[in-house]
Amino acid sequence: MKTGFKRMMAVVMTTAVVVTGLAVPRETQAKSAGYLFKYKGVSVSADSAAKKLISKAGKPQKKQVKKSCAYDGKDRIYQYKDFWLSTYSKTNDGPEYVQQIKFRNAKVKTKEGIKIGSKEANIVKKYGKGYDQTDKLISNAYVYKKGNCTLKLSVKNGKVSGIVYLQTKVKK
Repeated sequence: MKTGFKRMMAVVMTTAVVVTGLAVPRETQAKSAGYLFKYKGVSVSADSAAKKLISKAGKPQKKQVKKSCAYDGKDRIYQYKDFWLSTYSKTNDGPEYVQQIKFRNAKVKTKEGIKIGSKEANIVKKYGKGYDQTDKLISNAYVYKKGNCTLKLSVKNGKVSGIVYLQTKVKK
């Protein structure tokens, strides 16, 4: 009798959590972090740990390291064939976090499927009309913000000419 009651209570509690919205689906949790960049099975966003992406991307063509202007750590730029990755660390030996990802060619794409060379019309189809109108008028770029990530999609002659994921706010 006690075992049956415990099972029934577990079902009731689980149902209550799901119905009231206290359980957040994994997809929603990932989306709240900002726009995701996926490369060789690794997904990252601004301010997320960069270690797995650096490992999967392999040896960069060039790497620059300099003292950070925002932290006591270092800023790094990894130049890969398909994209540039900028990272920061809060201490000299601390973990690296994604600061910026800049596409270099059409071999990489956003999680939503946009790449350099995509049609301009596909941007609004994939990301909606919530872009910054001022940036669109001044620089012909669609700028979207989500979490601590700004996604900038530059356009020239009706096609995407540049894509950048950028950390929106520096966290102290």
